[in-house]
Amino acid sequence: MIIELKTLDQIDPCQLAYHANEKSIGTYLRNTFPYPYTLDHAMSFITHSLQNHGLDFGIVVDGICVGCIGGTLHNDIYVHNCELGYWLNPLYAHRGIMRQAVRLFCQHVFECYHIHKIYAEVFVENKASCRVLEWNHFEKEGYLFEHAYKNFQYHDVIIYSLRRTTWK
Repeated sequence: MIIELKTLDQIDPCQLAYHANEKSIGTYLRNTFPYPYTLDHAMSFITHSLQNHGLDFGIVVDGICVGCIGGTLHNDIYVHNCELGYWLNPLYAHRGIMRQAVRLFCQHVFECYHIHKIYAEVFVENKASCRVLEWNHFEKEGYLFEHAYKNFQYHDVIIYSLRRTTWK
């Protein structure tokens, strides 16, 4: 199995739309992630990313785009921070794909940007994402009670971070 991160101009938007169009993917993502996920959504996401910062990648397994990983760069006093986000089609879960994708993403960010910290906000109940981050040496940095409001209920959130000085 070959796992790669490819820039969004290198992936097939139809593959992206197909693999994003799974209702369960949005369970732990922000409400801006639509369902159903159409080709128009994929094209808009690709265009927006490429025009703005280009820190989003397709997760490609054996030549097929089955997910995405990306970072949001910040400014002002947070200029050296990058927020990490990702998703993977559930058909590809539990194969080590996301662990590898996070490792590749962090390597890219620390090598190509003047970033001190990569962090992620994870719903407490999203155990798989917690494991992926912990496997990649992210540390629990904070616990926010009833921090996110999704599907008409509040969710606790864990902040995970990886600092350049602790990158392995």
